[in-house]
Amino acid sequence: MIDGFFEPALRVAQYALLLGLFGWSAFWLLGLRSVGWLKADRAPSFAVVAALAAPMVSAALMLTSIAAMMGVPVAQLDQPMIKAMITGTDMGYAFIVRTGLLVAGLAAVLALRSQRAALVFAAGCYGSALVTLGWSGHAAATEGEWGLFHRLNNGIHLVSAGLWLGAIGWFVALTFRSYKNPDETQAHAVLKAMRAFAPMGISLVALVAVTGTINAHLIFGLPNVAATLAAPYGVLLAIKVTLVAAMVALGAHHARVSRDASRGMGQAVTSPAHRLAALRRTLLAELALGLLVTGVVAVFGTMSPPMM
Repeated sequence: MIDGFFEPALRVAQYALLLGLFGWSAFWLLGLRSVGWLKADRAPSFAVVAALAAPMVSAALMLTSIAAMMGVPVAQLDQPMIKAMITGTDMGYAFIVRTGLLVAGLAAVLALRSQRAALVFAAGCYGSALVTLGWSGHAAATEGEWGLFHRLNNGIHLVSAGLWLGAIGWFVALTFRSYKNPDETQAHAVLKAMRAFAPMGISLVALVAVTGTINAHLIFGLPNVAATLAAPYGVLLAIKVTLVAAMVALGAHHARVSRDASRGMGQAVTSPAHRLAALRRTLLAELALGLLVTGVVAVFGTMSPPMM
C-alpha cells in the first residue's frame, strides 16, 4: 500500500525537479538577457537543493518501480534483482544515463560561483535528462522508426514545457523581488523581458500543443479519442488539456499587460512596479496550474489507454 503511494509521488517529484531545473537554467540564459542586474555568478539556494534532490529522487523511483514490477516490497529487493533490471531493461538504461546527467548537472550548479559557462552546461544536462524520461513508458512502447520518432517528439514536448514553466517561475520570482525592492528601473526591465518573451512563449505553446497532439495519436490514435475519454486515462488527459488551456489564457493576459505597459511607460498613470504587483497573482495562478499539469502527466504516464 505504501509502496503503491510512493511510486506516483516520486514520479511527480522527478518530473517537477527535472522540468524546474531545466526551465530555471535555460530561461536564465535565453529569456533574461535584458534583465542586466541578474548575474549568473551563483545558483540560488532552491536550485542547489533541487539539484541535490534530483538524483536521489530518481534512484528512489527506480527502486520503487523495480519492486512494483517484481511484486515485492522495496525492502525485499536484493542486489542481483536490482542489477538485472538496471542493466537489462530500457528503463534501467535510461536510469543510468539520467543519473550521470543529473550528477553532472549538480556539479555545474555548484560551479556557478566561478563561471557562467557552467550554466550552459547545467541547462544541457537537465534538458537531456528530461529527454530520457521518454526512453521508457508510452514513447518507448512504439517500435521501429516510429518509436524513434515518438521518443524524439516526446523529448521536444518536455523540453518546450520545461522552458515554458521556467519562464513562469522566473517571472514570479522577479515580481516578488520587485515587490520587496520597488525600483522603477528594475520593474521596467522585468516588464521589457516579459514583453520580449511573448514571441518565444507563443512558439513554446505551439510546440507543446503540436507535440502533445502527435503523442496522443501515437499512443491511442486520434480517431479513438471519444472512446479514450470514456476511460480513466482519457479523463486525466482531458483534465491536462483543460489546465493547459487555462495556462495559455493567463499567458495571453500577461503578454497583453506587459505590452501595454511597455508602450505607455512614459505617460502611464500606473508605475511599472504597480503593474508587476498586479501581475503577481495571475503569474502565481499560472505557475500553480503548471504544477498541477506536471502532476497529472506524471500520474497518467503510468496508465494505459483503453485497448481499441
